[in-house]
Amino acid sequence: MFDVMANITNMPKLRMAWVLILPVYGAFFSYLFWDVGAETYHALRSAAIKPLNGQYYQYLSWRLHILEDDDRCRWVATDEVRCIVGHLASDQALAQIYPTGHQYMGKKQGGYLRDDVLLTHLAQATTPQAIRFKNWAERNIAFPARTQRQRLGIRINGC
Repeated sequence: MFDVMANITNMPKLRMAWVLILPVYGAFFSYLFWDVGAETYHALRSAAIKPLNGQYYQYLSWRLHILEDDDRCRWVATDEVRCIVGHLASDQALAQIYPTGHQYMGKKQGGYLRDDVLLTHLAQATTPQAIRFKNWAERNIAFPARTQRQRLGIRINGC
């Protein structure tokens, strides 16, 4: 080991400078490569998630399809609410009870409830699962939509 140290001290000054500067270059380039890799990862991830922006909602393990119209009302699929709550009136009954708050839309022409109508309907619920879902829907779906409508000055009949 002392023999190696003796060889290093006998090296020309240029080689000694390279030995001292190479770790600095290595640290700089490794930081640079990690930074470029992280930036690439975040750019690809945001490009992949961008089509779902504002449309992806998940309650516990259930994924909800929520559509937003031009008036910033959010519409929740009734089939998915039935899966979560366990019981919900049929689409025909909901259309009669809430004529302006229920519509058939989407690719499959399924029933959708407007965010405020969903909360009104779930206010009558008595099961713990339905009450928890109502609280979650109010916090994550209805409240942001309502504040967005207020900020933009949009008034909805029945809201």
